[in-house]
Amino acid sequence: MHGVIAYTGGNPECFQQLRLAAEHFGASNIETHNTGNNWLGSFGSANVVRTFNDANGVGAVYGSAASTVDFHSVNFLDAAPDDVVGCVIHHELGLVVAVGRGNHKMFVHHMAQGEIMASSSLSVLAYALRGTTTIDRSYEDFALGFGFLPGSHTPFIGIHSLPAGTRYIAATAHSESTSAFPVSAPPTQSFEQAIPQLRDLFIKAIKEQAGSRTKHAVLLGGFDSMLVAATLKKLGHEVHTYTFSFGDPRFEQRNIAEFVTSLGITHHPVVITPESIAQNLREFGTHFFQLGAQSHYQIHTLIASQHIARDGFEAIFNGDGCDAIFLSYPTVNRRASISQRVANAPHLLKKAVLSFLQTLLAERQLGHVARIMRSVLNNALLPQPARGHLPTQYLDHYALSQLRTGTQPQQAETMLALRMRLAEPTTQMDGPRRAFHGNGLTAQSKVKVDGAVCTAGLPHFSPYLHPELRAFVTSLPIEYLKNQNDSPSANGKELLVAMVREYKLLPDLFIDQPKQSPVDSPVDDWYMTSLKANILDQLQDLPFAVNTKYLNTLLREKTAEKWYRKNISIGHHTLQAIGLLASYASFNRLLHEE
Repeated sequence: MHGVIAYTGGNPECFQQLRLAAEHFGASNIETHNTGNNWLGSFGSANVVRTFNDANGVGAVYGSAASTVDFHSVNFLDAAPDDVVGCVIHHELGLVVAVGRGNHKMFVHHMAQGEIMASSSLSVLAYALRGTTTIDRSYEDFALGFGFLPGSHTPFIGIHSLPAGTRYIAATAHSESTSAFPVSAPPTQSFEQAIPQLRDLFIKAIKEQAGSRTKHAVLLGGFDSMLVAATLKKLGHEVHTYTFSFGDPRFEQRNIAEFVTSLGITHHPVVITPESIAQNLREFGTHFFQLGAQSHYQIHTLIASQHIARDGFEAIFNGDGCDAIFLSYPTVNRRASISQRVANAPHLLKKAVLSFLQTLLAERQLGHVARIMRSVLNNALLPQPARGHLPTQYLDHYALSQLRTGTQPQQAETMLALRMRLAEPTTQMDGPRRAFHGNGLTAQSKVKVDGAVCTAGLPHFSPYLHPELRAFVTSLPIEYLKNQNDSPSANGKELLVAMVREYKLLPDLFIDQPKQSPVDSPVDDWYMTSLKANILDQLQDLPFAVNTKYLNTLLREKTAEKWYRKNISIGHHTLQAIGLLASYASFNRLLHEE
């Protein structure tokens, strides 16, 4: 484990609890600093953890950008890279906790006025407090619906995350925004002019992220990461690529042999087995800060990162963020289009279809397909801007009423109020950008990267998340990113593809290959067969009693789901509800470990 912990207050035993919790999860050689009532600890690889001293205090930072720039105690994390968090003991201010705007978070537990415990690992803080905290069920309906918790909420009572880009001074309970890393987007007059501008920013991003390293590991997931690997190779660097391997050709990445052969790249398949999924799913709450419907996706990356660390690399390149900034998730674009069309259907027709779909017959025969249809219809009944904002609701009110036995938990907000609040920033957005905003709130990639970095100790870099490149792309007209005459499921990335063709960065075979989902995996089949007993056992750790008959219905093969995997879903995955419930159970289980 890699990260930072901190405590301020009059009871040093609280810091000792944090230290023991970190050691429980594998931290070793914890470097500790103490000034008065302020305690700070850091542990792990120098690739992702760094301590510093200056005239004003001592600090520790954690994250993928921890080793890239110098840090200071005054105005801690002002103008720092996005992907870093940490704490500082300032001689005058006391303990200051701060977070960037990237993949990593800081978690805080308030004990009394000016007294807090903090950690970059949610599991460390929760385990340290396991005698006094429990699972927070006040947002459970939303979490089991959409696979994430809103705002600063975590699965645990009394533990919150700091909002991105903020700095918190414990002694005064003062919270303030940090100044962002300074970026500017060059003006663009035309699509043609934007092509060389994008190319220059892309090369600059890769060079900066590579630093002095000339040997790189690239986690391949398709066109986006292939472009990263090919560019590193063209810059004269040694490149090793890694992909997930499931022992089933239907789920292997396409054209890998042709790609690595054409560029002279060394390739390493990372074997993913049902057993490795089962083990890491049970320990999911140890590694990751949020439950997830595609929990196997985060686990794949965790396993690959550990493999790459064992191979001796110091960092990992990937293609994260490309689909988001170029508005090119086919599923998200399709959802935005469908949401608009269904919204125009007669109100009574939508209500009639919903009535049929909210039956045991629909659940037994259609399963995930029925829940998707209910989600689309319920979305269409919402007022703007909530309509078309969030992704599919995996377990809605009807599904939860079948799943949970006993008294249903009181929720802190109504679903409508919560969805309207989350969608409010998108009021002036077009449909595609609104859908991408909602999709981004699930933070699947952030969860994936933070857990992998914390566990393996290797930073993850993507040129598509470089502040200058991201600022440039988001400033462009939507027509540069996605042709509005294309079908909703078209791949998009108009400008990026034009750049790749113009500068011959990749052969057409890899540019034109069909989109493959990063969550693609045979995990549905594993859940229903070899892992079924494990799953049913793990779900006994949920913080509520479950209807076993309904669980078996979820895990039963259905013709409609089989059709959906084959013909609709590019991820060939319909058992999101199972991954969601299993990951949720792991957080509750964590509180009861010895």
